[in-house]
Parts: sequence; C-alpha cells; structure tokens
Amino acid sequence: MPAGPANARADQSDGPQSPPPWSTPGKLFLASFLALYFELVIIRYLSTEIRVFAYLQNLPLIASFLGIGLGMFLGRPPGRLEKIFPLLALGLFALIAFAAPLHLTHLPFPSLDYFVWGEHGLGRLPRFFAALWFLVAVLTILALVVAFFVEFGGLVGQHFSGSSSLRAYAVNLAGSLTGILMFTLLALLETRPGAWMLVGFLIAVPFFLRFRWALVSFTLIVLITGIQQPDTFWSPYYRITLKSYGAPPGWAQPRAYQLDVNHDYHQRMVDLSSAFLGRYPDEEPNRSAYASYELPYRLVNDPGEVLIVGAGSGNDVAAALRHGAAHVDAVEIDPVIVRLGRQYHPERPYDSPRVTVYMDDARAFFKKATKKYDLIVFGYLDAHTMLSSYSSLRLDNYVYTLESFDEARRLLKDSGTFVLAFASGRTFVTDRMFATLAGAFGKPAVAYYTRYDGSGVVFIQGKARDSAPLLDFPLITEELASRQDSTILATDHWPFLYLSGRTIPLAVVLVLLVFIYSSKVLLRKAQALSGLWERRNLHFFMLGAGFLLLETKGVTELSLLFGSTWIVNVVVIGAFLLMAILANTLIMVCPVGRGISYAALLVFLVLGSFFPYSVLDALSTPVKILGAAVIVGLPVFFSGLVFSRSFRDSPVPSQALGINLFGAVVGGALENTVTLAGTPVLGVLAIALYTSSAVCLGKTVLRSEVVLPLPVEGSAD
Repeated sequence: MPAGPANARADQSDGPQSPPPWSTPGKLFLASFLALYFELVIIRYLSTEIRVFAYLQNLPLIASFLGIGLGMFLGRPPGRLEKIFPLLALGLFALIAFAAPLHLTHLPFPSLDYFVWGEHGLGRLPRFFAALWFLVAVLTILALVVAFFVEFGGLVGQHFSGSSSLRAYAVNLAGSLTGILMFTLLALLETRPGAWMLVGFLIAVPFFLRFRWALVSFTLIVLITGIQQPDTFWSPYYRITLKSYGAPPGWAQPRAYQLDVNHDYHQRMVDLSSAFLGRYPDEEPNRSAYASYELPYRLVNDPGEVLIVGAGSGNDVAAALRHGAAHVDAVEIDPVIVRLGRQYHPERPYDSPRVTVYMDDARAFFKKATKKYDLIVFGYLDAHTMLSSYSSLRLDNYVYTLESFDEARRLLKDSGTFVLAFASGRTFVTDRMFATLAGAFGKPAVAYYTRYDGSGVVFIQGKARDSAPLLDFPLITEELASRQDSTILATDHWPFLYLSGRTIPLAVVLVLLVFIYSSKVLLRKAQALSGLWERRNLHFFMLGAGFLLLETKGVTELSLLFGSTWIVNVVVIGAFLLMAILANTLIMVCPVGRGISYAALLVFLVLGSFFPYSVLDALSTPVKILGAAVIVGLPVFFSGLVFSRSFRDSPVPSQALGINLFGAVVGGALENTVTLAGTPVLGVLAIALYTSSAVCLGKTVLRSEVVLPLPVEGSAD
C-alpha cells in the first residue's frame, strides 16, 4: 500500500496469541514488499489489458487497499483463502493476460459523458445491457483483486506479532518502499509482465511452500504472462505493438509501419519522401497522411527553428526536415517510441544532425526551455488512456490546459506560428480545445477538419492564422466559435479534457456505489465497523480518508513541476514513505504530543494549497527534487506523527485499524470529486478530514499531551 495511516498494522487475530517462531522482521519486510509490488503490477497490467481500468484508475488502487487492509486487520491469511490462493492468483492473471480473446479488452462504457478512444460509449449494445455487462465485468475483476490482496495483507499482519508494533511498522514501511522502487526499476528497464511475475512470485514462494499447487500455479502465471508476442514492446508507459505495411512492387522497404498502444491504434510511420510519393502517389496510408503532415508548411514557407512536442516516431520531424527547417527540437516522453522511430521510420528523421531529441514531458520541457521558435507543432500527442499510477489524470491532460498553451505561446517568436493537431473530430473535446486555445492566445484559432485517421482536426494560431484559407479542408472555425462561450476551458485546476462537463462520470458513480456498499458489508462481517461512531474510531476513519487525498494531491501538483513522468511517482510515494518512517521513528524515541503535530499538519496543508511550485523551476534538478519531496512530504510527516501516536495508544488496535481502512477506501472514492470542483478540492477535503480527526480526539486529549519519557520497549503494544 502507499505509505499512510492504514499501512500500520499489528497482530489482529482473535485474542492473544504466541508469535509463530518464523515471525521475523525479514518475513515482514518481504510480505510488505509483495503487497506494494503487486499493487503496482495490478494497476499497470489491468489498465493496459482491460482498457476501462485506464479510465477508472483509482478503483484497482482502492480494491488493493481494501484487500491488504482487511488481511492486516484479520492478522493472518484466512485459512480457506490461503489454500486456494495459488489458483486464485492464476485465475486473476490469466483473466488479464487473455482479456482480448475473452472480449474484455474494450469493454463498452455505459455512458457518453467520457470521451473514450475508439469506443464512444455503448458500442453495439443497448444502454441497459452495456451498463450491466460493464458492471458485472468490472466488479468481478475488482472482487478478485480484493481477494488477491487479502492474502498478502494477511501475511503482513501475521508477521507484525513478536515485536513492538511501531518497530514492525518501520519494517513494513521499508518493505513497501523497496517494493515500489523495484517495480519502478523494472518499468524503466522496459521489462515485460512475465518478468514482473517472475520477480514477485519468486519472493512469494517461501510463504507458500506447504501448498501443493503453489509452485505449479506460480510457474503457469509466469509462463502465461511471459508469452512472447511478436513485435511487442513494453515501455515505461505503454504496451506497444509494431506492425508493418507491405512494400509496393519495386520498393525495398515497407511503405509504412503502425504503432498500437495498449491495444489501441496510436500512430503510423509513413514514407512521405518525394522519392516514394513521386513513384507511388496513390499508395495508402501514405497519400492520406501526406496532406495532414504537410499542412503547417503550406502556411509557413520558412520554418526556421521548429519545436515539436509529441514527436512520436518522427512523422512531424520528417516533415519539418523536408521543408528546410534550420533545426528541430523534438520532445517525446516515451523512449521506446523514439527508438522504434530511429530504427524503422522510412525517412530516418532522427538521424539528422539538425534534430535534437528531448526525452521529456512536454509541459516539463516548456518550463525549462529558453529558446524562441518560429514554429511550434503539437503532434497527435494523446496518451491513449495510460494514466499515472496514482492519479485519475491522463498523461496528456496537463499538456492541453490554458496554462500549458500560454507557456508554449511564450516560446514563440513574434512572427511565429503555432499548430496543434488532435484526433477528436466534431466532439466536445474539439470544442474545449478551441475555446482553451482562444483563451491562451486572446483570439480564436483557425480550425480545419482534416479527417486524418477519421477524426483529425488542426488548429492554427500565431502569424499563419491570418494566412489565406486552405480550400481542400473544411474550415470549422465559425462552427466552433458559436459554442465557445458555453464551453468549459481546460485549466491546471480542471484539466479533464475528456469529460463532457463538471461531473463524475456515470460509470465511476455506478461502480463506486456498488463497490463501497460491498466493502461495507465485507467489513461488517469482519467486525471492522464495530463502534464506528465512537470518537476514537472516527479519529482513525478521518486519518485514513485524509491520507489518500494527500497522496493524489502530491501527484497532481508535482505533475505540473516535473511533467507526468515516472519521477513524479518515485518522488511522491518515496517522500511519503520516508516521512512516515521518520515520524514513526520519532514517536518510538520521543512521543510528540498530537496537539503540536496537528497544528503543524494544518499549517503545512494550508501553505501547501497556496505554494507556487513554479518557484522551484529555476533550481537544479537534484535540488528541485529534494525541495518538492520536502514540500509534499511535510504534511505526511506530521500526519504520521499523529497516526503512530494514536496507534501506539489505541486500546483496541483491531477496531481502530478496521475503521482506518474503511476511511481510506472512502478517501479514495472522494478523489473523484476533483472532476466536479477541480484539483484544489483535494487540499480543502484533506484539511477538513484532518481537522475532523483532531476534533474526534477532543480538546482534553490534545491539550493534556506533552512530550513523554521514552517508553519501555514493548509497553506500547
């Protein structure tokens, strides 16, 4: 689990038990490692193979949180579940691995309030049956995820016994941090799911040696997920499949290549050289692509210095070079896509000495760039539903906001031209793009409906905006301008380009309602809701709910600083875990009063809501990372002090942890309110929840606490 209140667990068995002889810090460390490691595996793998989970990103997170916490609350893996766990794990990962033949990869969304690539809502099913199929499939998978993590959470809870709960919590946090770093390393090394499973289940084997089918099931999981699919690559962000188009007669190489990302079409590498088109003018897909990639240079005769964001495999770069660009700065976030472009693009644009490639997020590049450009081109940049692991934001969302366009505008020379291409057709997404560009540039863009790949739209701003209209593309400027005043702009505070309005998508609401109700029933059966309305229990409930909001707040804020890259997850989660370890260590040595901790926590929450992260842009990268980690981590440090002290003093730890668990699940559900009120609501809700948790303790407790003498080892347990 992410570091936080609900991560601390003690032995939650029914009545006192003698600690098992194999209950060691090493076992606890490995169990904690497995819980966090497989949480990231599930989130990444599910969103890749079953596409709706890329849009419902925090639901697998909540499900894994619920499962781990419930297992910890029980204090050991449930006997029946432990026996069937190897087969359950095999079933879960086989379901994900074979999602395509099982027709789960592209589940239809049951509503039209969210723009979904390639499947705008219901598909061919009537609304009722689409909603029913969606709910049954999603909830079944989430139930399997919960059951899977109950096992690992039980292993963590089992090995908490035998030592001070705060010392065990420190080992738990260290194992969790190592699990996060391990999966992050594997992702950065571009490993495949089979490698993820091999690492995870090798570490899990010692816990399951006594079960007959464990080794067989784990081996089958590794084999199933490790099946080598031809021309498939796993980058830190995507599952990428490369397909080639045949070479025309008399030509030595394929006329084009296609890249599919996470089972969806993404882009093509097309040969648009004069040598090819002069000989094969009607060859497809080259002929259709030519008009779209040539469009900017029909408006800009001398491109000069060119910036291309979302450079991909190189089509936009090749076009700039063909038209005599003096130099091209190409920005692309995915290293595998660039590498494939270098290797396979027919025109070899990345081999040119006039091209400099920046492996970076577009938004992060804007903040660092000082150069002025004659032409800025936003390629077909959409991230195709690959989200950050701990956020409900698409990778590209912060690239298409008012503030992002304004930053790009500042990089334009006075006589420069801005061109943005997007495949959103005549939808509310195109309306929002048009209105947001108008807000950034102070006047409406010229918009052409190119129909490239069926739904291409190109927007023109800057000098070329006033050029003579192109007659071979429908001009849709007036059509979009007629709806401009009623369109919600995309901003850094509300970056939800693909939502029809300020609403929580119906699909999310339906799943959350059923899931939270089912969670409540599950927790009640586990007696985790006993005495919910007692002040002490409500205190733990609010702490759990507040933590996940802090986590999401940290990810969204640092995405604006570093861009939506892996560094955000590493900085935020690493900072949170380290701060929790420091807080827990301090409580072990010198139990700080909760009144002092709450005062500092609320001060830093308020300051964090107004802190201008842009002031860190001028710092060197190491200093910027350290500064950002401290700023997002300080509230976690003080909330960790509160939690560790409350956990240490709790007379009924099992009850407190059960309530804390359910609060965390509800906090995860509350994250979705950002689509209604924008990202600042995360800070407001966190302040409200932590304030409520302080009120639940009561003034007497907070005022009476002072720094206490060092406790005798074990007395807190």
